[in-house]
Amino acid sequence: MVWYYQTTPGESWDFTATQHIILANLTIKGEKRKVLMQAPKNGFFYVIDRTNGKFISADPFVYVNWAKGLDQKTGRPIEAEDVHYKTTNTDISPNYNGGHNWHPMAYNPKLNLVYIPARENVANYGHDANWKYNSKGFGTGNGWNLAIGTNPANPTKTDTATKHFPRGMLIAWNPVLRKEVWRVPQKADWNGGILATAADIIFQGTAQGDFIAYDAATGKELWKINLGGGIIAPPVTYLLDGKQYISIVAGWGGGYGMKKKFAPLQQGRIFTFVLNGNASMPTFVTQENKTKPEVSISASSEELKHGETLFWQYCGTCHVVNEGGGGLAPDLSYSFIAANQESFLSVTHHGALLSEGMPVFSKKLTEQELLAIRKFIFTKAKNK
Repeated sequence: MVWYYQTTPGESWDFTATQHIILANLTIKGEKRKVLMQAPKNGFFYVIDRTNGKFISADPFVYVNWAKGLDQKTGRPIEAEDVHYKTTNTDISPNYNGGHNWHPMAYNPKLNLVYIPARENVANYGHDANWKYNSKGFGTGNGWNLAIGTNPANPTKTDTATKHFPRGMLIAWNPVLRKEVWRVPQKADWNGGILATAADIIFQGTAQGDFIAYDAATGKELWKINLGGGIIAPPVTYLLDGKQYISIVAGWGGGYGMKKKFAPLQQGRIFTFVLNGNASMPTFVTQENKTKPEVSISASSEELKHGETLFWQYCGTCHVVNEGGGGLAPDLSYSFIAANQESFLSVTHHGALLSEGMPVFSKKLTEQELLAIRKFIFTKAKNK
């Protein structure tokens, strides 16, 4: 190891620093520096000397409340009070999804701007006094723990500044001036990666399915086309036989796509564009209107807790409940099949939809356990 720099000592919030690292040569205070730049999940934009790992600067590029700032000499964060949620259930922003996640950012060395597919979000963190590790499952009260299971015995500390979160934005950041130059507000908080071109244009796809070209200097929208379904991949550009093409993958997915969808689900496609292209666009699936079935549920708190545990252990990998309409697998709170007890057991216990890819759980769960899952699903849907 030649050197290292730690962005978040004592990390307690799932603030990974695995996000993209951009190498650049910057003139900072009259001195030419070989730097690396990163916008990790913790919400700070870092500029570090890549030759020796020395800290140069770090500034919040989204709303941050877990730290008051960074010591500009040591590069260590100045933590706010109660952020390790030892005796309180505390709102932390950004949350585990990060101010920037894995969606690629890009850099224009001529304009000296970094383009970040950013978001602002919040989660209430705490120590669940009843949490126990369970190697057979995951999620709340099971295998892994993101500290978002709060302790009812502790007071809850909320942050009113986050009341409109989550929200997304495309940010242009100047790493020398250490400030945002422009931003484009976005409807969703999980949009595609960025492509920056030598012609001072940047391209990005959005969760609503819009593929957009912006003026890299101002953020002005130059061109837009809807690709029918959500986009999270970054585009690529290439030259072939003297023509410049740009391609992008469209098809909503990923872990976040399991929870929410902001556009109709489409068959995954690669779209390619060229100036004066005249090919026709494909037919898209339209957004379906959903209504929740009315389901009468009677269950004890113990039964609902057991159903929740089983749901996250066996169902939560694919399905979600009432988190914005569902993702790659149906949101079960809108399922009329699940609403009917006999149909629910026909699918989960007898394999009625096995040929469609829906597994059967008769060897792992009893009918009573499956019905506990169903009761949790529709109790949560009703109370949401």
